[in-house]
Amino acid sequence: MKTDTVGSAIVIGAGIIGTASALRLAQAGLATTLIDWQEPGHGASSGNAGSISAESIVPIALPGMLAQVPKWLMDPKGPLNVRWRYLPRAAPWLLKWLQASRMKTVETSAVALRGLLHSAVDEYEDLLGPEHSARLIRRRGQMILWQSPDQTRSERAGHALREKHGVAMRWLSADDITDLEPALAPVFARGLLLERHGHMIDPLATVAALAAKFTAAGGIIRKARVATLDRAATGATRVVLEGGETLHADRYVVSAGAWSTRLLARLGVHIPLETERGYHVTLKGIDGMCSRPIMHADKAFIVSQMAMGLRVAGTVEIAGVDAPPNYDRAKLLTGHVRAMFRDLPEAVAEYWMGCRPSVPDSVPVIDRVLAAPDVIVAFGHGHLGMTGAPATARIVRDLVLSRHSNIDISAFGIHRF
Repeated sequence: MKTDTVGSAIVIGAGIIGTASALRLAQAGLATTLIDWQEPGHGASSGNAGSISAESIVPIALPGMLAQVPKWLMDPKGPLNVRWRYLPRAAPWLLKWLQASRMKTVETSAVALRGLLHSAVDEYEDLLGPEHSARLIRRRGQMILWQSPDQTRSERAGHALREKHGVAMRWLSADDITDLEPALAPVFARGLLLERHGHMIDPLATVAALAAKFTAAGGIIRKARVATLDRAATGATRVVLEGGETLHADRYVVSAGAWSTRLLARLGVHIPLETERGYHVTLKGIDGMCSRPIMHADKAFIVSQMAMGLRVAGTVEIAGVDAPPNYDRAKLLTGHVRAMFRDLPEAVAEYWMGCRPSVPDSVPVIDRVLAAPDVIVAFGHGHLGMTGAPATARIVRDLVLSRHSNIDISAFGIHRF
């Protein structure tokens, strides 16, 4: 249902962040246009494990990481791989990432993530509505499992953060793990059940449902590539599409994921954003192997039961947005998951690669551009885009309407770097 408008907005990027933000703006009465060269959700938002990690307050960079980096860089099959040709370009970001592993920064990031994520499952019910929520969202928690009996320094730091911030969690013995997920092979020594987490069984369908609600609220979806976002000679902000068409609005939102900084360069905005290229394999048609997402912490991948089959997602590759995929990394996941379950049926394997937009401290950038106050940025969610979308959309709406947010948004500032 279309509402009376209170201005206009253009949202660039139709992943989960942009689509949710556009929906909130349309519901607030703005004449909103959502622009992307793909259909909504067809980028990184479609390829994740669907986890709604409401209490994932632990950033990726943690104390103890530095000692592991040389081993990761030398192992092409490890959880983190940097293509050597790309290393000179990635080095400044990697250095900032290692600096973010200092405990003071880690503590600040944890507080910010707690405020952003803690009500994610409930907020998805509000965003989607009861019918879509019942169809797409499950509330069964998430398991983190270890084969190794001993905790690393980084792991101990993460557990201390969870305990400090009151994360709802339960430690699991090997027998507990088997009781909860009997299809797993008896290879895990210990585990953690994060009880407030949820998951979506079809991330692409989730974004499509939000896009449908957006158009029903009067929003317009344009399938087009944005060539530039800049200021005209008159000082007015403008969007120029490939082909030369120029668009204007009262407000602009940049939520183009890993491509966001390219769009912002002409506005003088420079943010340390790197793409953590993630891979997945979906084993088509497999059902009933697990009732909740399961993270294999030793090998850094996650398994989740989806509507279309069993999805195994993980690994990080640093190679920029333009390099071709290396699907050997996805094929590694197939071997890992077969060792994880007792009797995994044969299935057709479908491989995928997507670009996660990540900043060094794991805290997204959600803020107003000082040099162009009509431009709002919302990107850099890394592994937490699906989880952070509902709160991010609410913050974007408040920034566009110059409302006071109900959480402290200073930690998401554009100039903190």
